[in-house]
Amino acid sequence: MSQTPKPGLRPWLKIVLALSLALNLAVIGLGAGAAWRYHDAPHGSKHRRDKPPMLGRFIFKDIGRQEMHRLLKQHEGDSQSAADRRRAEMDQMITLLQAEKLDRMAVAAVLEAHIVETHQFLRLVVDVWGQRLEGLSLTERRRLAERMQHQLER
Repeated sequence: MSQTPKPGLRPWLKIVLALSLALNLAVIGLGAGAAWRYHDAPHGSKHRRDKPPMLGRFIFKDIGRQEMHRLLKQHEGDSQSAADRRRAEMDQMITLLQAEKLDRMAVAAVLEAHIVETHQFLRLVVDVWGQRLEGLSLTERRRLAERMQHQLER
């Protein structure tokens, strides 16, 4: 008489499957825990809650994308676009960095021009936001302050 194997899983296979299931659940739990803990953190940051949000970033978001584009166009005026200016700055800097001898004065001049250009645009944004604030009612300003507070606490 020959014995036929009983239907069902072998005991060692049950143990392997149980261990595999436990390992999968542990990995999923670790991933879910990390996602829950760091779900608001920007890329590369472990503890966003350690740092308060930047006022400038809040102002840019409050103004809105369309208004920012309009301000950028206004700032460009009839001269070359901001993208063209940035490309020209980068081309100048690349040329200076590749030179046999570093011309620190020329590098400083390119950087200073960049700082002045950026400052002028930021000044325009801040002025427009300040004018917007003047047009808000007390209730609207308080709502804006609440949004700022909420963002600060997040």
